[in-house]
Amino acid sequence: MILKILTYNYLIGVAVISWVAAQLLKTFLFYARNKKMDFRRLSGSGGMPSAHSALVSSVAVGAAQEYGISSPYFSLAFTVAVIVLYDAMGVRRAAGRQAKAINSIQGYLKKNESKLPYDDKFFKAATNTLNESLGHKPCEVLAGVALGTGVAAISSIWLH
Repeated sequence: MILKILTYNYLIGVAVISWVAAQLLKTFLFYARNKKMDFRRLSGSGGMPSAHSALVSSVAVGAAQEYGISSPYFSLAFTVAVIVLYDAMGVRRAAGRQAKAINSIQGYLKKNESKLPYDDKFFKAATNTLNESLGHKPCEVLAGVALGTGVAAISSIWLH
């Protein structure tokens, strides 16, 4: 069933291939840099290359190839891609920076056993650290765009 969907709908196929390729590449790059395997990178956000950017870029390029740049399909895919790319470098990146600051404050408070108002009830509820790897640097987004564009270009030969 899943294979039929992937091969029947070209745009879904390139989207899935791009996302999987980006997540695998992200995992192997993490391993090469840190000399340890982190399987959470297979589904996690943030890092090089941006899987979100690869996915939306491949769909936009695939829609242009399949239907032309004047089609409403390309217009919609392009619009969604621009929003996702902007969000990855802007809002999500800012949220990651805020998470880093909050984790730093939380670590300081734990280390110094600082007293907080309200009997620490808010601090105790926030025992887990926040995910700091939410957004992307521009180079990570650009790498995702390049990967997605490449996957769409190669897939147009294989999936058609």
